[in-house]
Amino acid sequence: MQHDIDTARSPALYRPAIGRPQQQQESVVTNSRIWTRKTPPFLLTAIAIMTASSAPAQQAPRPLYMAPQTPFQTMTLAEKVQRLCDEQEIRDLVSIYAHRAAHGVSMADLFTDDGAFVNRVPQAPTLEVRGRKALDAYYNGLPTTGNHPIPTIHNHLIAVSGHDATGISSIEVRISGNGPDRIGSGYYNDRYRKENGRWKFVLRDADFFHLTTIGQSSDAPPPKP
Repeated sequence: MQHDIDTARSPALYRPAIGRPQQQQESVVTNSRIWTRKTPPFLLTAIAIMTASSAPAQQAPRPLYMAPQTPFQTMTLAEKVQRLCDEQEIRDLVSIYAHRAAHGVSMADLFTDDGAFVNRVPQAPTLEVRGRKALDAYYNGLPTTGNHPIPTIHNHLIAVSGHDATGISSIEVRISGNGPDRIGSGYYNDRYRKENGRWKFVLRDADFFHLTTIGQSSDAPPPKP
């Protein structure tokens, strides 16, 4: 009987595992061929490398300001209403966060239990706060008076997909109170989730272009807390 590989002429090491007892067919499947456990390890390694290298590479998602927008005219009336409602609720969430920050009120309840806050400032360690316990400790421990941020949010883009959404917004912030005043600008990369009819942050990733003490060069390192 003839197969893809002539078992009568091919060396035993490269014979397909066809017609062998089940307990002996410990094999590797690649490119529609079955190679038995007798195949040399170096050949199996080469096969695995070639198979992995042929897999398509995953591309990073495009930022919202580069992604095509879904035109309203292609939506039904119900879809239009739902989209407008979701986007407005998310904008309200972002605005509430900013007002609470300015008034020294905790924002912990605006996050999902698996949520995270990340803050990136040039020439400073990245701050990461992840999970309900850490979020409660961080936001409930912020000062209610004195040196706290006064953020202004604008240029908000939102993309909604069911009960999940992403967003990007610009931030201009002034930190004043006890100590020197600072100003900064950057953007938030956000992920949101609708839980029990309420939109919340899954991720608030703040990335600052600069955070400068007033009267200093923007290249100067941030002041020590």
